[in-house]
Amino acid sequence: MKIFYDVDTQHDFMDKDGALYIPGAEDIKDSISKLSNYAWDNSIPVIGSVDKHFGTEEYKHREGEMKKWGGPFPDHCMAGTKGQEKIEQTKRFWHPNEKEMELSTYIPHDLEEKINKEQIKSAIALATHYPYEGIFFEKQSYDVFSNPAFEAFLKKADVTEAVVYGVATDYCVKAAVLGMQKRGIQCYVVEDAIAAVTPETGKSALEEMVKSGAKLITTEEVLQNEMDW
Repeated sequence: MKIFYDVDTQHDFMDKDGALYIPGAEDIKDSISKLSNYAWDNSIPVIGSVDKHFGTEEYKHREGEMKKWGGPFPDHCMAGTKGQEKIEQTKRFWHPNEKEMELSTYIPHDLEEKINKEQIKSAIALATHYPYEGIFFEKQSYDVFSNPAFEAFLKKADVTEAVVYGVATDYCVKAAVLGMQKRGIQCYVVEDAIAAVTPETGKSALEEMVKSGAKLITTEEVLQNEMDW
């Protein structure tokens, strides 16, 4: 299976008034919108990740990145807040005028670290037969592979290639790309549809991804199908 992979395109990261705004994220919304629409229009499954934090003791062992637990980042993408929701450009709705009816499936990171096999089976069926619906894996850290359901999905769905975009280049994007490359999945990182916390760490993250075998591509090249899908 070939997929588009949407990394954490949520209000807290993408909006200037977000709790953890990634510099330049507002400027890539148009590219991200074009990529999402291209995938939907061409029946390419859109898989991705979303941060979902709780700030409670039961999740403390997973949320070490947050200041309240000694990490560098402020509270962000807290469960039940507007900031935790995906931006409209990367949501798919049942009807354009019914913004409350989102066509997406969100797969949680089970507290007991169990993989719901039926849930994975259902997600693969959706990606195969209803690719216009999004499938997003929830996580409490920057690495989507911390949610074991993601790896189970990749394996069972036989994902072979992924077009990757979103934020942040130097954290969640890098972790997803390096993790997929390690598992034999060819990643195409869309340079003009990602943004980094800092220019320096963003540059080094890109270098690390390329070293792992990932290929850099532009939105226009994706729209022209330079990957030959």
